[in-house]
Amino acid sequence: MKLAKSLLTAGLSIGLLTGCALDKTAIIKVNGEPITRAQYEKALNQQLKTPQMQQMGNQTKDPNSFVMLMTKDRITNELIVKTILEQQIREHKITVSNDEIKAKRKEIADKIGSEERLQEILKQNNVSESQLKEDLINEIKVDKLVTATADVKVSDKEISDFYNSNKASFDRPERVKASHILIEANPDKIKQEIIEADKNGKLSAEQIDAKVKAKMDEKMALAKKVREEALKNPEKFAELAKKYSDDKVSAANGGDLGFFPKEAMVKPFADAVFSLKPDTISEVVVSDFGNHIIIVKDRAAKGLQPLDKVKDEIKSFLEQQKKISALQKLFEGLKASAKVEYIDESFRPDNIQNAIRSNIQAQQGAQK
Repeated sequence: MKLAKSLLTAGLSIGLLTGCALDKTAIIKVNGEPITRAQYEKALNQQLKTPQMQQMGNQTKDPNSFVMLMTKDRITNELIVKTILEQQIREHKITVSNDEIKAKRKEIADKIGSEERLQEILKQNNVSESQLKEDLINEIKVDKLVTATADVKVSDKEISDFYNSNKASFDRPERVKASHILIEANPDKIKQEIIEADKNGKLSAEQIDAKVKAKMDEKMALAKKVREEALKNPEKFAELAKKYSDDKVSAANGGDLGFFPKEAMVKPFADAVFSLKPDTISEVVVSDFGNHIIIVKDRAAKGLQPLDKVKDEIKSFLEQQKKISALQKLFEGLKASAKVEYIDESFRPDNIQNAIRSNIQAQQGAQK
C-alpha cells in the first residue's frame, strides 16, 4: 500500500504559486492583490500540455466548449487559492533552501520506487525539471505554513492503532536498498548528437555508426574504470558517485536509491541488484539508461513488516493527513474572510457556471 500523499495531491493545486509578469492586466483581485491575465494564460498553457487535455482534440480550441469552461473554472479557483496562500507565506516569512529541495525530491523518488521511476513519470506527464523544482518549492512552503499554524504532531498510540488496523498494507515484497553510479550511454542519443554536429552532412551512415560505436566503447571503458576504483575502495563509493554519475539527483546523495522492490527498476538493473549480496559491487550492468555500477546496502525480506520498521513511514503518513486537513481548514477560513474582486466578469464563478449550463443546453438541443 502506498501511504504517501503529498499536499500537492490534496485537492489544492499548489503548483500554480509562481506567477508571471508578462501581461499585468488584472482579471481578479484578492485582498487588493492582482491576479493577472498572464498568470491565467500560463496556468492554462501548462494544463493544455497534459496528456489528458491533448486527447481532447478540437474541444481545447474553443474557449466556450464544456471542457475549456470547466478548465477555466478550476484554474480560476486555483489562482485564488494560490494568491491567498502566497499572502500567508509572505506574512510568515517562509523560505526554502536548496538542501530542502533535494531532500524533498529524494523523499518523493523513494516513495514511488526510484529516481528512474520518477523520471519516467515526469516524461509521461510532460513535466519539466524546472516545473518539478517549482512544485517542490511550493509544496515545502505550504508544508511549513501548515506546521507554523496548526498542531500536526502524531502520538505513538495513533501510530500503533493505525498499524494494527492496516496490517495487510505492510505485507511487502522483497526490497533492496542500493546505490549506483550511472555512466549514461544511449546509442540513439549519441547518434542524434553526431548527426546534429555534422552540419554539412559529410558523414556517411557507416561513418556515423562507427562514431556511435566508438563513443559507446568509450562510455563502457569509463564504467569499467570507475568499477575498478570502487572495488579497490568500496567505502568511497559515494564519492565516486558524486564525481562520475550522470544520475545527478542520486549522485548528490552518493548514488543512494533507497529501498525499492524488483518491479520498480528496469529488468537488467533489477536482475543484477536482486542477485547481489549486501556490500558487494556488481559487474557493469547495461540498461537503456546506460552503464551502471551497483552496490547493495541492505535487504528487507518479503512478509509483514514489524511495527518498528514502518513506524516512521506511518508517522509521516499520519502527519501528512493532519497537514492536509489543517490546510483545508486554514484555506476555508482565509477564503471566507478574503476580499475577492472580479475585474473581468467572465471569471466570476457564477458567470462561468451559467456558460457551462448554456453549453450543455445547446448540446442537448442539437441532439434532438
